[in-house]
Amino acid sequence: MIKIYHAQGARSLRVVWLCEEMGVPYETAEASFMKPSDAFKAVNPLKTVPALQDGDVNMIESVAMMIYIMAKYGPTDLEVKPNEPGYPDYLQYLMFGEAGLAAYGNPLVATRFMAPDDQKQNFTAGYLKNAILKRLEFVGERLAGKPYVAANRFTAADISIAYIANGARYAGIEKEIPAPVMAYIENLWQRPAYQRAAAVK
Repeated sequence: MIKIYHAQGARSLRVVWLCEEMGVPYETAEASFMKPSDAFKAVNPLKTVPALQDGDVNMIESVAMMIYIMAKYGPTDLEVKPNEPGYPDYLQYLMFGEAGLAAYGNPLVATRFMAPDDQKQNFTAGYLKNAILKRLEFVGERLAGKPYVAANRFTAADISIAYIANGARYAGIEKEIPAPVMAYIENLWQRPAYQRAAAVK
């Protein structure tokens, strides 16, 4: 069975949500940032969340885990195949959720919580915040009132993008998410699989 090292609000939510949507059995294990267990460190020496174990497979990147699970435990409508309309958009936004959005949040969150008081509002923090908000506007323009980012259906790309609402909370910019994007995410949050995933501790 898949084991997901999970912490509420972390990127592991993507992986748990995907498993809930697909009906893939999994178990979770605590992934503490401050006091990581030896088992967690053995799977992920970087001590970042999430980490995944599936037999002799160890992984530490949430979007890569999603691709792996869909490929191994599919087929699933959450994945768009290369011969389907919307595949390029699916691929782009699946990656964009991390590389174009959430990755900018890591140093912003670190600055907010770990920097000396006189450095919390430095140039880099301002740049990162503006970069995230600019990219959220890009997502809003892409949606243009549509419920999903690709292929005219709910896909793993939506799971990837929607995580930013959690990351923005830690970065202290959740109230600045553009209204169309927040409406899109809140609609996704109504899915029963998301609600089950969000309740996993």
